[in-house]
Amino acid sequence: MNRLPQKASLAAQTATILKERIESGEWHKLLPGEHALCAELQIARMTLRRALAQLERTGLLRVRQGKPREIVARRRRAIPGASGRVLLLTPVPLYVLAPLHLFCVSELREAMEKVGFHFEIRAERSLYGRGSSAGLERLMSQLRPAACVLVSSTEKMQLWFSRRRLPCVIWGSKHPGVDLPSVDKAYRALCRHAVGLFLARGHRHAVLLNPESGAAGDLESEEGFREGAAQHQQEEVEASVARHDGTVGDICRVAAGLLKRRVPPTALLVSRAANVLAVMGYLMRCGLRLPEDVALISRDHEPFLEQMVPTVARYLVSPEAMAARICSAVLEMVQTGLVSPAEFQIMPQFIEGETLGPKLAPSASAQAKRPGSPLLPGPDGELCADELRRR
Repeated sequence: MNRLPQKASLAAQTATILKERIESGEWHKLLPGEHALCAELQIARMTLRRALAQLERTGLLRVRQGKPREIVARRRRAIPGASGRVLLLTPVPLYVLAPLHLFCVSELREAMEKVGFHFEIRAERSLYGRGSSAGLERLMSQLRPAACVLVSSTEKMQLWFSRRRLPCVIWGSKHPGVDLPSVDKAYRALCRHAVGLFLARGHRHAVLLNPESGAAGDLESEEGFREGAAQHQQEEVEASVARHDGTVGDICRVAAGLLKRRVPPTALLVSRAANVLAVMGYLMRCGLRLPEDVALISRDHEPFLEQMVPTVARYLVSPEAMAARICSAVLEMVQTGLVSPAEFQIMPQFIEGETLGPKLAPSASAQAKRPGSPLLPGPDGELCADELRRR
C-alpha cells in the first residue's frame, strides 16, 4: 500500500493522501470501495468516511446512491521518482508486527518525512513466496523507490535485491552471499551467552527450540548455540537444536519428544517470545516446575513477558537503539546513493528472570552430569513430573 496517515488528525491526513493519489493519476474515474481503502490505509471506516466527506465538499468526489464514488476533477502529477520514495516491505499487516517493529516503523517514517521522502508500506505476502521475483520486478519498476527496507525477508528475496545492486536495507540478519546493509540483534553472540548462563548454573544438557523458518537470524542462533557448547567440551556439555513448525501443537510435540529422551534437557533456550508461552504451558501441564526442574530463557522479548509468573529470563534490545540504527542506515543510503554490505548487530541486554534459576551448588552440579534413566509416560500419555525429578 501507499503512504500511511500519521498519528494526529487522521481524517485530515487521510484526505490529503487520497487527494495526492487521485491527482497523481493512480485512480481515474472511480475511487476504490471503502473496505479496500480501509484495509490499504489501515484506518477505521469512520475515519475514512470523514476524509471522503472533506473531498466531497471540495468537489473532488461525487457521491451517487449505491455506486462507487466518482472522481470529478484531477490535476495530473508525476509519481515520485527514485529520489522521493522509501518503501518498506513486510509479509504481514502492521497490526500483526511486534511492538518493537511498530516503534521502529514510526521512527523511520518520521525520519524519512523530515528529509523530504515519502515513506510507504507494502504488506504483501506474495512477494515472499515462490513467485516473488516477478512481483518484485513489477513493484520496483512501478514505484522506483529511492530505497527499500525489507522486514522478515527470505534468502531468495535478499539475493534478488543484492544481485541487482538495488538500494536496500535488510531489517534482520542476512544470508551468506548477500552484499547489502543489514540491522539486527546479535543472535550468534546472544546464544553463546545463553549457553554460558546455563553452564554457570550447573546445566549440562541444553536445547535450543527454534522454528523451521529458514530466517538468517534463526540459523545464526543455532550456530551460536553450538559454538557456546563447543567451547566447554571438557565439561561434557550436550547442546542440541530442536526445530518445530511454529504451531502450538508442533511445539508441544517437540517438547514431549525432548522430555522422553534417556537424558532429557534441563535447560531450554526458546526462540520467539510467543513460543515461550506454549513451552511454559506444556511444561506446567506435565507437572514440571520452572526453574526447579527445567530452566528456560527466551531469546526474544515482548512486553507480555513482563506479566508472566514466574518471571521469564530474556534478552531485551533497546527500541531506541534499534530504531536509530535502522534510520541511520536508510538515511545514509538515500542521501549518498551508496549500497555497502555493512552489517550492524545490536547486543541485547539480558534480563534476569526466575525461569533461569540460581547457580547450582557443586554437589547439584555434579549430580546433573550423571546419566539419567528413561522417562515413562504418565497415565494420560504425558511424562510424570515425579519421574523427571528422580532422574
